[in-house]
Amino acid sequence: MPPLSIFRAPNTPFPSTSLPPLTPQTLLKTWWVTTSTLPMWKSAKNIRITYTSIPSTKDIDDMIHYNPRDGPPAATQTPEGSAKLVTKSIHGVDYPLSGDERDLTYKWRGKGLLFIATSRWQVVGYGGRDVRVVTGEGGEEVLEGVEWVVTYFEKSLFTPAGVDVMTVAREGVDGEVLGGSEMD
Repeated sequence: MPPLSIFRAPNTPFPSTSLPPLTPQTLLKTWWVTTSTLPMWKSAKNIRITYTSIPSTKDIDDMIHYNPRDGPPAATQTPEGSAKLVTKSIHGVDYPLSGDERDLTYKWRGKGLLFIATSRWQVVGYGGRDVRVVTGEGGEEVLEGVEWVVTYFEKSLFTPAGVDVMTVAREGVDGEVLGGSEMD
């Protein structure tokens, strides 16, 4: 089976396919931001976003960890004597903006001192080399093997509009896996 690539334009539905739709549960893992047009990531490396479910809600806990691109090692040493990289984090919650979970459009709100910060984002593409349909815990058909997602961020008070490519593998994916599909 050739690699799967499905795209949509922002604020439009995903195209109809014979496959079940991508669901929020597919996002619940750690993703590496391998490519981004957002200026906030130009000075960062090793950007990883972990999405976890918040019990009794449809909301998603959103924890970002990254290292400053040019930052010096931390002053503390590991037991082995090597310096440890400085790691920064951003914590927020993603709230679904639609009752249709296949829409995958969210409002992010920061936690702690970032409580005033918000942004709107949505999944606009996804795929992988070995995407397959499996039976979920509730007996429904779900996708397994999604290796990458593309997220679109609307312009906010703090950032311009932009796109992130996130992958399960730290090293990203190759052009064959992206499949060369075009956005509908």
